[in-house]
Amino acid sequence: MKKFLTLVVALGLTFGASAQKTISVEGADENVRLWDNTTAKYSNHQTKDETWRKDKKNVMLNTSSCELYIFKADETKNKGVAVAIYPGGGYSGLYIETSTAKWLASEGITAAVVKYRLPNYGHKEATLEDAMGAVNYLRTRTDLGIDPSKVGVFGSSAGGHLAAWVSNAMTEGEKPAFAILLFPAITRTEFYTKMSTNSRLLGKDYCYQEAFDISANNMVSPTTPPTIIFLCDDDNVVPSVSSVAYYKALNNYGVKASMHIYPKGGHSLANHIEEYRAAVIDWLTWLKIQTK
Repeated sequence: MKKFLTLVVALGLTFGASAQKTISVEGADENVRLWDNTTAKYSNHQTKDETWRKDKKNVMLNTSSCELYIFKADETKNKGVAVAIYPGGGYSGLYIETSTAKWLASEGITAAVVKYRLPNYGHKEATLEDAMGAVNYLRTRTDLGIDPSKVGVFGSSAGGHLAAWVSNAMTEGEKPAFAILLFPAITRTEFYTKMSTNSRLLGKDYCYQEAFDISANNMVSPTTPPTIIFLCDDDNVVPSVSSVAYYKALNNYGVKASMHIYPKGGHSLANHIEEYRAAVIDWLTWLKIQTK
């Protein structure tokens, strides 16, 4: 995947200048920059330049701006569905991959990979602002055939936690239409999550109550959107019980939910790509959001 430094706002939109260099991704149909720390309501107080992790060239570090990499839906299959995709990375970096977005686009679903500002040890408001902003922005793109009532969220690992967080944090009437979660790091209490990961999200001196409150299973309400969850039972990064806790909460509140647990595969669905993708389309069809 080609990468390049950019200090330019895509589509000719004008925003305030950032104090840091920012990076972007080639290959999308559109790159849209929403804002940075100088123009957004919240800041993650990142002062370092955005860069790629040296040992993993597809992991972004030090993000200080929000950008969407949009892959347009196949026009022959477009039914108005769109998805904001939140990369994982333990809230310390963003694991950027575009194969999921390209697959969704081939199914007639507009997909936007979201470069969100990492919480940088406690500045989680900026992260949530970017995640919600991506959903709201996609709703404005009716020129792409997007139906504002059919915009959902998709996230893996920490990105799965973020997708669940957005599902519950947005106000009623603004919440995503659906959520697709891959091995999500739902529960943030120390029993289920490494303390270092929580520190990146909540700050180094966080307390148990903060970890409890940020656990998405404790956010669920009757207005949480329909959710489908995929994971492997031998995941040694995020225990499967984390997803089970979210599914149980969804079920308790009468939210439409489905969960698929594969016996092997670890913290990945690489061995189950065809199966889980088919299940996603079947589920969206069942919800009458997408048709085959």
